[in-house]
Amino acid sequence: MSDTTSGPSDAMGLQFSIYPLRQDDIDAPIRAAISAAAEEGANVRVGRLSSFASGDGDSLFRALRAAFAAAAAHGPVVMIATLTSGTPSEEIVAEIQAAL
Repeated sequence: MSDTTSGPSDAMGLQFSIYPLRQDDIDAPIRAAISAAAEEGANVRVGRLSSFASGDGDSLFRALRAAFAAAAAHGPVVMIATLTSGTPSEEIVAEIQAAL
């Protein structure tokens, strides 16, 4: 368990959540944000509470901007985002979870 990165040193991770405010349809802005992030080249995985993406810094920042703009096009939203560098690989995460 010594290697904690998923690849080159420029590999980053992004976690984002969209919270539509005062909207009747909360599904549309969330789906729009996820699609927009993916269209910017980010490898997006949808979780139960947040969406996750990995890639280089430029693509993740483009994805973040596109996701927010797409969600905001539907009305008022709050976006919470976390960026990481040196993101652990799927294998490392699986090892940690197996040890619990």
